[in-house]
Amino acid sequence: MDFSAIGLVLTVAFGAAFDVGTRRIPNYITAGGLAVALVVRLSTGGIDALVGGLLGALLAFMLTFPLFMLRSMGGGDVKLLTAVGAFLGPYNTFIALLATALVGGALAIAVSLQRRRLGASLAGTFMVMRGLALKAMSGGELDAVPTLETDGAVTVPYGVAIAVGAVIGLLW
Repeated sequence: MDFSAIGLVLTVAFGAAFDVGTRRIPNYITAGGLAVALVVRLSTGGIDALVGGLLGALLAFMLTFPLFMLRSMGGGDVKLLTAVGAFLGPYNTFIALLATALVGGALAIAVSLQRRRLGASLAGTFMVMRGLALKAMSGGELDAVPTLETDGAVTVPYGVAIAVGAVIGLLW
């Protein structure tokens, strides 16, 4: 029995369920998932497996924390992806992150279409990308860009996309 796979699936399933129901992912799910991942890795694969889990968690955190800082991703999402990284290790975490982004984008488009806000959502996405590009080129301040808190912003329970992406990363 693969305890790591069971732990990952349970962690992301509970995270997605809470995100759908409350639009939050509790710390006890994310921290618990991270702890379980590292303990299982250490107990089944030794120090090398533990290091792999730590590298996966670090990769997920480093790639998603900037999105949290830009208010484009929730903190619970970042923490859940960090736990996913601990379960999967660096290579499969990268696959899971790519899959999560694709699934999350499709989910956002579907919700935008359902709410008749696709044009506004695409315009907001363009403004964010433009602002980031200008900041990168000039090194100056980031102009006001839409965030999750912007009035009328279309938000989705990203925990669902994370759960699907994590399972894809696991099966890859």
